[in-house]
Amino acid sequence: IRNFALIENLNIEFSKGLNIMTGETGAGKSIIIDSVNFVLGERSSKDVISTGYEKTEVSAVFDWIDSPEFKDEMQYYGIGTDDVLILSREMNIQGRSICRVNGKLVTTSILKSIGNYLIDIHGQHEHQSLLDERRHIGILDLFGGNELINIKDKVREAYEEIKAIKSKLKNIVGDDYDRESKLGFLNYQIQEIDNAKLKPGEEEDLIKQKTILNNSEKLYSVLSSCYSLLYESSENISPVYDSLGRVLTQLKSICGIDDRINAVANSLENAYFTVEGAVEDIREYKEKIDFNPELINEVESRLDMINRLKMKYGKDTGEILKYRDKIYKEAEDIKNSDEIIDKLKKQIDQKSALLYDLSQKLSNLRKSIAKKLEKNIMDELKFLRMDKTKFEVYFDVLKKNGQVDFSENGIDIVYFLISANPGEPLKPLSKIASGGESSRIMLAIKTVMADADKIPCLIFDEIDTGISGKAAQAVAEKLGQISKSHQVICVTHLPQIASMADTHFYISKNVNEGKTRTKVEKLERSGQIKEIARMFGGAKITELTLRNAEEMLTMANELKTKKAV
Repeated sequence: IRNFALIENLNIEFSKGLNIMTGETGAGKSIIIDSVNFVLGERSSKDVISTGYEKTEVSAVFDWIDSPEFKDEMQYYGIGTDDVLILSREMNIQGRSICRVNGKLVTTSILKSIGNYLIDIHGQHEHQSLLDERRHIGILDLFGGNELINIKDKVREAYEEIKAIKSKLKNIVGDDYDRESKLGFLNYQIQEIDNAKLKPGEEEDLIKQKTILNNSEKLYSVLSSCYSLLYESSENISPVYDSLGRVLTQLKSICGIDDRINAVANSLENAYFTVEGAVEDIREYKEKIDFNPELINEVESRLDMINRLKMKYGKDTGEILKYRDKIYKEAEDIKNSDEIIDKLKKQIDQKSALLYDLSQKLSNLRKSIAKKLEKNIMDELKFLRMDKTKFEVYFDVLKKNGQVDFSENGIDIVYFLISANPGEPLKPLSKIASGGESSRIMLAIKTVMADADKIPCLIFDEIDTGISGKAAQAVAEKLGQISKSHQVICVTHLPQIASMADTHFYISKNVNEGKTRTKVEKLERSGQIKEIARMFGGAKITELTLRNAEEMLTMANELKTKKAV
């Protein structure tokens, strides 16, 4: 974190398990959470830039998430897989942001989309997946396990098949004028391509032929010179072919004297016959050179015609011919459209009946699973001393123009509703006023969903607001429990919660040269004891508070080693 509010330059490495941040009010604990929100692409103003600096920068390093959905997301954005994932964002004094993922420039919206897979932040923050009602149906389905997911996959498959058939039907169906007009246009294109009598690779051959024709005089001149040098006599100069023959005759006359000369003679004889073949090839090529300007015009005219077709139908003759086959099939479909339309409509009816049956089965199973989810979450809320809180999974039917409609999720609309106090109506999670209350409800849901929840890191900023005593101890135990399957980062003012830390950070601020700066210290056990004692007794730490703090840490460690936590 660089030049972010009170933080000038800070590196924090959070561990696995439960990471606790404590410190005096105003020391900068929430600033650290704000910096996480910043690097996850949340809205932010230039006011976060430290006074006197031109820009701020935050980077976050994550272990790679081994999930097909996340891999698909990264591939969609063109970001390669790696052992780690590095998110970074900087903002200048004009309020402009530069965002990167593994070094690749991305928009803040892409950064936020990727961040949704990595961290859930609970408190007075926007980055809470559970507040997004569109995600509730997915959370319920995850809780339902493999049986529900298997039916959901079949629903999605049927839905996508119907969608594809409807798309095909839409392309065919239209009024008679539209169909006739489109058929006429397709026939015109087919005829234009057919009249050209194209061949695959023809353009390349024509380009080569044009090059040869444009250089015919040069070819003839150079080849004539080569032919003369190799084969024709001129004044005082013997051709190469005759000279090689004379040399070969002389060598053969002495081969009997020394066998080593045989090898030289054989090599020269091969060269002699090679030259003889080359002379014949040059002569034949010369005789076939065409100086006809009309042929050049024909080739250029043919290339111009191919270029015009390329502008309309494809990058080369092969692509043009593929396009011709495609539109020919479209034209045939239009000619037989009535028959095809009837066939497609029957397919839609069959698939829709299947989709309806599967969606009903999925909906019934969801409602059964929802009762179990409600009970489990209510049990967790009771454990967290929120006995009066009610939780309900609300179902509605997806409709369009008054009729039951379908999505890839079936026919269900699912919302999680909460009533935090007796007499209050059930309302959406996003309408819960208290950040602490909201965080504890989220903790209950996350505890129930621990095995199915795929987001690896949870941050709780205000989870201890308005609680103490047994409620605080219950929250501490649940944080310890959920940290077994997730990395958890928690800001707290309560010693009961702080004592459960696997890693404890103390946040303080100091003034240097008139500037207030946030400092982070990773505490060892002795430091933990002192900090928890401070949380017990305030600024004055006594032997009693130190003993109480040490006892609380010991009890917390014993609790963490039990199987239940």
